[in-house]
Amino acid sequence: MEATDIERALLSRRLPDGLPADEGWILPQYDGLSIANLPATLASLLGSELPGALPSLPQALWADWGPGLRRIVLLVFDGLGYRLLQKRWSAGDGQTFSHLAAAGRLIPLTSVFPSTTDAAMISLHTGRPPAEHGWLAYEMFLREIGIASNAILLCPVWTRQQDMLMEWGLQPETLLPVGTLAEGLAHSGITTAVVLPRSFENGGFTRMLYRGTTRIQYHYHASDLWGHLRHLLAETRGQRILVSAYWGGLDTLGHAYGPDSGLWDGELRSVSHLLQDEFLARLPDQDREGTLLLITADHGQMRIPSAHILTANEDPELSRHLQVPIMGESRAAFVYPRPGRADAIREYLDRAFPGRFSVHNSVEILEAGLMGRPISDEAVARAGELLVLPRGDYALQRAKPRSPLLGRHGGLTAREMLVPLIGVRLDDLSP
Repeated sequence: MEATDIERALLSRRLPDGLPADEGWILPQYDGLSIANLPATLASLLGSELPGALPSLPQALWADWGPGLRRIVLLVFDGLGYRLLQKRWSAGDGQTFSHLAAAGRLIPLTSVFPSTTDAAMISLHTGRPPAEHGWLAYEMFLREIGIASNAILLCPVWTRQQDMLMEWGLQPETLLPVGTLAEGLAHSGITTAVVLPRSFENGGFTRMLYRGTTRIQYHYHASDLWGHLRHLLAETRGQRILVSAYWGGLDTLGHAYGPDSGLWDGELRSVSHLLQDEFLARLPDQDREGTLLLITADHGQMRIPSAHILTANEDPELSRHLQVPIMGESRAAFVYPRPGRADAIREYLDRAFPGRFSVHNSVEILEAGLMGRPISDEAVARAGELLVLPRGDYALQRAKPRSPLLGRHGGLTAREMLVPLIGVRLDDLSP
């Protein structure tokens, strides 16, 4: 199938009853065309299995990558949306990505829901959907400690003191109730390595997400990321290995300046240049042999006008109905009403902000499969009683962030949900 055919199929899926049909929302395709289906695909390509994981991508999309394959390099670019990437290609930016897609294959995939980093990255490294692994959004109420928490920094939402929850007794290695991709591959004797920013070193989320990884290499800047990748490939010639790397610059600049800004475009050009000149052009033939390069993302982004953001802690009428602060994402808000106040919240949002928010029972959304199956008890607890889905380019946030967030994600629009998968065998690629 061509990329356009796959995109058409993703757009044609019928929404569950109750979701507005006129928004153009896209459902996560956990049955074979989501990033959560990549782990089983990676395992199969390396001659292994991932018991309990979601199924692989359709075999017709990747079977020709397999003969003689020994190594996979997986690059995850935070915030690299499929629609925005295509738009920048048309403008002449990100040409390394377009050249790789032309030499290999471009496959549009969906993110998970909510389309946010912690939920998506854990699905990418476990093969399990958010409803099963339970790590649903950037902010979650953790009932085990009774704290509204930042799910990546592992700290209370009122501070940014990273890993404070670990000081209170949480053990990151035990927070993830499912096995990781690295652990699964290790059972087949397959090595795993990852290159991460130095700021992630020894962090609780890193320890949770990369549990079982054979080797973690940290880098300081964008340039040395590619040097570390080259060295890892040189050191592991002849081995079966999955080498992955994460780069968050596109997401950071998208949040700060908007994903449609010239500064975001400059970051894409920079990444494209470094990928070509510091990695691909410097790889010797022996490090291309039997090696598959895969490029994907966790989610996309869209610009949200500041006038379209409802801030819960600055709205007395909304706040008086809340048991705990708004959790989740500003584009997929988890709401915990005070006893008996759920209808009051619905009525207030409909009256004060007509047509801007779609309010749903969280359990019904879970049961409709938007976060996948099976549904864990923790997912039910962390999703709140109500799920508020902002329509159009609106958002509902707990509080104003310290710095304005012009680009946001978490929702079901094509700009947030669609991500690229670019795959090419490096031994077939000219230097």
